[in-house]
Amino acid sequence: MLFLVELDHIKSGVPPTPEAGRAFIEQIIFPTLARAEQLVSEKKILAGGPVVGRIALRLIVEAESTQAVDQIVSSLPLWLVAETRVTPLIAFTERRDHVRTLLERLKPS
Repeated sequence: MLFLVELDHIKSGVPPTPEAGRAFIEQIIFPTLARAEQLVSEKKILAGGPVVGRIALRLIVEAESTQAVDQIVSSLPLWLVAETRVTPLIAFTERRDHVRTLLERLKPS
């Protein structure tokens, strides 16, 4: 199954100190990028990447179940400080077949 995964860092209203900024980069951003690269090499992330100008990711993930995608998403360090949305996707052919069935039902008798 394919899933669209969207992670957006939740910013607090408090501006970070330089030390907090360095810690965030070292403890969240770099480990998230490393884990994402590992998931790409394992062919679990098929496409996507970081969002330009934001602390956010958009990914197309392939997983056998919702449990599997949950484990993949929660393995990303950014997940701890992000709002996350996961959307299941279906293949274009599946949608076409479904719409054809609907069309047949809508034809006059």
